Amino acid sequence: MTVIIERFLVDTHLWVAGGAAGLVLFSQHALGLPIRGAPVALVAASTLLIYRFDGWVDADRPSRGVVPVVMALAVLIWSWGQAPQAVRWLVGLGAIPCVLYGSRRGGGDICLRQVPGVKPFFVTGALTVATIGVTVLWSSGEVTLSQLCRLSLLLGILLLSNVTLFDLRDERADRARQIVTLPVLFGPTLTRWGVAGLCLASCVGLALAGDVFIGTHAETAIVIALSSTAFCVGHLNPNGPRFRYAICVDGIPLLLGVSAWMLPA
Repeated sequence: MTVIIERFLVDTHLWVAGGAAGLVLFSQHALGLPIRGAPVALVAASTLLIYRFDGWVDADRPSRGVVPVVMALAVLIWSWGQAPQAVRWLVGLGAIPCVLYGSRRGGGDICLRQVPGVKPFFVTGALTVATIGVTVLWSSGEVTLSQLCRLSLLLGILLLSNVTLFDLRDERADRARQIVTLPVLFGPTLTRWGVAGLCLASCVGLALAGDVFIGTHAETAIVIALSSTAFCVGHLNPNGPRFRYAICVDGIPLLLGVSAWMLPA
């Protein structure tokens, strides 16, 4: 049963797409904007297709399922038709560096993500910009620059931690591909301590700042997510079952999305 679920959710990238959807839902909630389904669908579909492309480039990593790709394309076309012009520009232009990031130049072995330190910060930045950018540009509500900066900081910390957790699992493969991630650069042990420390320090900072920083209910959700990430650092074995690792780590952003419905505005 576990193998079937892994193939259906993890190998098809449906689970990571759900995590991206959760980030959009949480962003709408945290910024006090109406909960809309179309921007959620657009980011989720785009994420699945980008990860599928990345899986195609890295042929040794599981990336399967034609039906999810067809469904993602259909959802992308539908949500694209609903999107404001500014969102289309953001997604269209943003797709270019995402494709270049994983593409090998001239059919060779060199790609952008092999530049030392690029991988974790590129993925973090791309997801943060897509999540918050699509959310804000799709809405007619007023959002202040201060709100954007604070939400970007918190999601950036969470996503960098999330990406680094997967880099811990991929440390040997990345080293073989000459992709310099944080675990490759600093070693697994120091990286784990760094991620846990960053998450816990962020929780302490939010507690000291009070609900002024992002709002009581949104703060509760992000603290739960950061604490869960720190827990995963200490209790998930990077060399353990891939299914458990992916479900737990990518499930954290999904928790944020669930909070958009469970917590008051």
